[in-house]
Amino acid sequence: MNKYQLYALAAFLCCLVFACKRSSGNASGSSQIIEKLFEKGEDIAADPKVREASIDSAYSIFSSYDNDSITRFFYRRATVAYYDLYKYDKSLRTSHKVYKMGVEAKDSLTMAKAAYFSGINFSGKNNNDSAFFYYSQAEKLYIDINDTSLTGEIGLYKAYIYYNIGEYVQCESEAIKALRLLEAKNSTIDIYKCNNLIGSALLGEGNFPEAIKYYRTALAQLDNLRKEGYPDDIISNYKAYCYNNMGRVYIKQKDYKDAIRIYEEAFPGIDTRVIEPSLYAMMLNNLAYVKFKSGDNRGLPDMFYRSLHLRDSIGDRSGVVASNLSLGEYFAGRSDTARAIMYLKFAYDGARKIKSADDILNATKLLADIDLKDGPFYAEQYIQVSEALQETAKANRGKFARIEYETDKLQDEKEALDRKNSYIMGASIIVLLFVAAIFIIYYLNSRNKELLLIQEQQKASEEIYQLMFEQQSNIESARTEEKTRIAMELHDGILNNIYAVRLNLEFINKKADDESIVKRKEYIKELQNVESEIRAVSHDLSRNDIFNQGQDFGTILKFMITSQKNNFNTGFDAEIDPAIDWDSMNNTYKVNIYRIVQEALQNINKYSQAETAGVAIMQRDNSLNIIVTDDGIGFEPEKAKGGIGLRNLRKRTDSLKGILNITSQPGKGSSIEVVFPLG
Repeated sequence: MNKYQLYALAAFLCCLVFACKRSSGNASGSSQIIEKLFEKGEDIAADPKVREASIDSAYSIFSSYDNDSITRFFYRRATVAYYDLYKYDKSLRTSHKVYKMGVEAKDSLTMAKAAYFSGINFSGKNNNDSAFFYYSQAEKLYIDINDTSLTGEIGLYKAYIYYNIGEYVQCESEAIKALRLLEAKNSTIDIYKCNNLIGSALLGEGNFPEAIKYYRTALAQLDNLRKEGYPDDIISNYKAYCYNNMGRVYIKQKDYKDAIRIYEEAFPGIDTRVIEPSLYAMMLNNLAYVKFKSGDNRGLPDMFYRSLHLRDSIGDRSGVVASNLSLGEYFAGRSDTARAIMYLKFAYDGARKIKSADDILNATKLLADIDLKDGPFYAEQYIQVSEALQETAKANRGKFARIEYETDKLQDEKEALDRKNSYIMGASIIVLLFVAAIFIIYYLNSRNKELLLIQEQQKASEEIYQLMFEQQSNIESARTEEKTRIAMELHDGILNNIYAVRLNLEFINKKADDESIVKRKEYIKELQNVESEIRAVSHDLSRNDIFNQGQDFGTILKFMITSQKNNFNTGFDAEIDPAIDWDSMNNTYKVNIYRIVQEALQNINKYSQAETAGVAIMQRDNSLNIIVTDDGIGFEPEKAKGGIGLRNLRKRTDSLKGILNITSQPGKGSSIEVVFPLG
């Protein structure tokens, strides 16, 4: 590698470092703005619309950033912020985007987190299939990178999905695996959730004693939550959930006495100011139901009504359906068939609207028994829904296992494809770099030779032109000396002699005869005329010498311009400011001026096809303006800027510390203007 190639490489590295520093500075300033926007978006006390707008603004900034670790962190943070605002679609869009960025960057941790975020968003949208797919994908990615930080939570969420579709055995199995991971991590709140979920799964399986055991284990975790600083409202709600679930176990066993005991034990410890209204209404309805089932009708149906009104006021649609079912069953037990049918029909219509198959089954079963008029219809509905549920359960049994298997298969195929693509990409890059290196070396060598040749030619031309100037200066100096010598001879020799003759004639003129006097006076007058003429010639010679010195370079330029010839028969005109003091200008300036005009004229002769062309050189205050124009075919400056001729013009203009302006359009001629300071 020669020295020119080393210079080029060094310049490239300097530009790269400068660009990186500038990019880093810009990113640092923008990061502060993004951080402030995130703080607003994550402020739970702020208006949700303001929070969403802040996250949107942050997203609009970092979405234009390059794919680096900081940018991916911003995307993950925005995903969580949108999820907290229940903006599931925006959160999903962001998580899908950051997953793709993780794939591009081969960042498995980002991919795992993005898949996890997608799973919890689909859970929020009650899309169990998609949620399970992304949870399984995230779980495998975490296992692959040997990171168990979220595998327990992912297993818990998968268990919730199994529970929601009624797969209680698989729910229990998945939750037990998650519990082991969560206990190792000592995540108290997730341990509570896991024990509570296992108890619910066992309740669904009919394993009542074990269900009570796990509910009580969950209840025991509340003391640890209190020690860890969790607020009382969260602990009160978790406690109420446990008591409500244990009451459900006793209801399933038809042990209404113990169910009443559990609910009555729970209510005194419940702070109605902090407990969730929907949970309080559920417990109130369940307590009323077990009292009714145990034959204790004190406070009924008012307790049912209070629960129903509370659920209706907060928009708890599934809770309203449950309350209507309880009221229907209560009035049926009290032989008030009309009101029983009314509430059961309310329950049936509400269950259809929220698509709750279990509630439809319960409503149709009761209506089929007590509604003599429409009983057959509801019996048919009961059979249809029951069969549909059985088919759904059958389809679901293997579906999530298939999803998990297909997720693993897709992940394995993707990894194999990534490895294959990496090999292909690596080989391609090596080949391309090798070819590019050969081409660059060849190009730089050729370019260096061309530039060296051009530089040598320019140097030779400038030396020749410098010699021409020196020779011209010598000639002018000799001419000036000769003129001065002649002037001195005329003044000091001839004039003095003539003056002496004139004095003699004046002396002779003292003779008195008239004829001599007249003639002598004529001679004297003639000598005076000759003396005046010689003196005038002497002064003219001196003035012409100064004039020729001042105009010589301008004359050279004018001759060069007006003597141009080309194949287009272009007429050339020159306008040179006579006020320019060429003598005071150093030869370097003159050489560059001469070459600039010469280069511009050469381009006109080669390409312009002009009828007329002109060069104007004018002095404006302390600057010199050179304007070369033609009425030819013109050109596009952007396309032609890489040409050698225009590069030479720029180089010479730069050496004069001047400014080069090129104006041209196809078909509209061209104008080249160079302005540079004098002195």
